[in-house]
Amino acid sequence: MEKKIQNMSFKEKLQELKKIVSIMKEDAEGHGYNYVTEESILLAINDKMIELGLKLTPSFIQNTLKAEPVNYQNTKGQAKTDILVTSEMVFTWEDITTGEKEDIPWILVGQQADGSQAFGSGLTYANRYFLLKYFNIATSKDDPDKIRSEMEAEEERKKISATQTKVKKMYEKALKKYQVKEKVYEALGVSRDEFIEIYNDPDKAESLLEQLTLILKEEKNA
Repeated sequence: MEKKIQNMSFKEKLQELKKIVSIMKEDAEGHGYNYVTEESILLAINDKMIELGLKLTPSFIQNTLKAEPVNYQNTKGQAKTDILVTSEMVFTWEDITTGEKEDIPWILVGQQADGSQAFGSGLTYANRYFLLKYFNIATSKDDPDKIRSEMEAEEERKKISATQTKVKKMYEKALKKYQVKEKVYEALGVSRDEFIEIYNDPDKAESLLEQLTLILKEEKNA
């Protein structure tokens, strides 16, 4: 059962938010490469942020905002001048229920022909990359749902393998107690074939472990 939001710590809420964007599909192309847009990330996390009671606030460090001209030649050899805008920033996560905060230093860099455009593109770029790097978001050209399903399937295989290992160990302990395999099956209320079937069933292996633990506990207390 998932932990209720009201019982989650600030860090647990941020981790819950990370689950939504562990991997995202590259949905835009520019300057010869594919990338995930800011809009896609915000659409993915905004509703969950509201549900969890989390707020993200970007702010600028006072007296660090700078704008300066950059002179260069374009690919056609023409003289051009852009405006380079830079500033030190801080992104602040806040739990609006408890007031807990986390400050992460960041930076804004934007360059365009117009100063306001340089500022706007720099802020968009800074926000997008902050979210990508803070949550360690993996990006892919493939469908994220397919990748998540494959990852979940692999995790489930690992989980079942670990459970089966525990079942083997508990079965060996039970066999030492009962001496005969048939008596172990009898104590569990199953036949040999049923035991094997349950052991190989991902949905039932855990219950078999619980039963083995129970009969060993009863034997110990007898």
